[in-house]
Amino acid sequence: MNVETFMSKRGEAPSRFIEKVKGAVGEENISQSECDLISYSLDYWLYGVFLSQYGKLPSLPSVVISPKNSQEIQSILKYANEYKVHITPFGAGSGVLGGAIPIEGDAVLNLQRMNKFISLDETSLVAEFEGGIIGANLERELNHRGYSMGSIPQSLHCSTLGGWISTRAVGQFSTKYGKIEDMVLGMEVVLPDGNLLNIKPVPRRSTGPSLKELFLGGEGTLGIVTKAVVSVHPLPERTIKQSFAFPSVEVALDVVRKILRGDAKPAVVRIFDEPETARYFGQIKNKVTIIFISEGETDFVELEGRLIKRIAEENGGETTGEKLVDIWLEKRFDIGLGPIIMQQGGIVDTIEVVSLFKDAANLYNDMVSAMRAMEGAISVSGHYSHFYREGACLYITFAGFPKDPSRYYKDTWTAAMEATLKNNGSISHHHGIGFWRKDFMQEELGPHGVELLQKIKLALDPNGILNKGKLIDGK
Repeated sequence: MNVETFMSKRGEAPSRFIEKVKGAVGEENISQSECDLISYSLDYWLYGVFLSQYGKLPSLPSVVISPKNSQEIQSILKYANEYKVHITPFGAGSGVLGGAIPIEGDAVLNLQRMNKFISLDETSLVAEFEGGIIGANLERELNHRGYSMGSIPQSLHCSTLGGWISTRAVGQFSTKYGKIEDMVLGMEVVLPDGNLLNIKPVPRRSTGPSLKELFLGGEGTLGIVTKAVVSVHPLPERTIKQSFAFPSVEVALDVVRKILRGDAKPAVVRIFDEPETARYFGQIKNKVTIIFISEGETDFVELEGRLIKRIAEENGGETTGEKLVDIWLEKRFDIGLGPIIMQQGGIVDTIEVVSLFKDAANLYNDMVSAMRAMEGAISVSGHYSHFYREGACLYITFAGFPKDPSRYYKDTWTAAMEATLKNNGSISHHHGIGFWRKDFMQEELGPHGVELLQKIKLALDPNGILNKGKLIDGK
């Protein structure tokens, strides 16, 4: 894939379409200003951000539309089908794979006005929100009422509930509270033809294949999530923070496997390899570290804390106390290093994949080895998070100062994906596919899997209106 294939394209939505949309949402909620078109031309796909420093912007939309409710979105999509206008949904632009870039130009649908807290059912422990609410605002609405959704991604302050659903997102406290698919009970979706689908919130149902799954990970290609009902949790009364040092990634993985096998569910589990241990926790050298956060009812948390400590120490873990956890909590939202490297002409990105425990150590070793072999690489490091009883998500961060940035970026990603597939892993754990990972979907799903998704897309969106060029859509 040529990473600059869609640079400098500009869409042209017909003037008649724009006039009709103005009638639906109000002229003040339509923008064609250069500032807004540039602002909504790019998400946080880091190579796109790198190119934008040199004036190489992704394809520009011709209009940005900001609806206030699902009825307005219904009208917009009906007009889009009438005039064959491509619509790119935009939440908060924190996606890292180009999923919100308007590759075919045309219109961006900015969902940030749809940001309301709707209701809290304390008996059933569920809450309802509009899809455009920012994660930090969602948590504030719940926290002051004594609850939390438990979804705390690094992008908490710059991502939306609808975006979490669309990419099957995962937060940092996922080992206890689950992933977005575990949290969403029901949703309201505007389909590509403008019709409204309501999936009522219940804990479970047996009414055929789950319609929720079409939109959990649909990346805005099959419908636009406008509201969602999610499970919530009372704020914890007790928190225990622990950390331990180990001689290798292999030993650390085995310790976490044994802890989870014992039915412990700490909210946070993270393994940092030696380079990331040194970067985060400078006083610890030549060690791999694990941090744990256990929270909830006091009796359960204290029991879990004792179980973690016993298993860690029985397997050679050196107790390093609460301080390392506090350091991570302080730094966990900091993404400032990437832009600094790019401003100096470097390339940086993070790749997350997932595998079973039996493959996890080999996956780490093969990915790191392959990515370090790329000409121009200066740093490759990793950590594990988002654990399951069966396996774990691996993040690898790479940085380089290559002679050919485009070639280095593409080759590094390709090496990472090939190492993942070789070790029976999945090419994406929770960042999704977007524009950039699409070329690897054939190997991930097989030809019949991709064909099935394409048939679903064609059935729901025969005019190809929604999020053109993403996930499994055409080139």
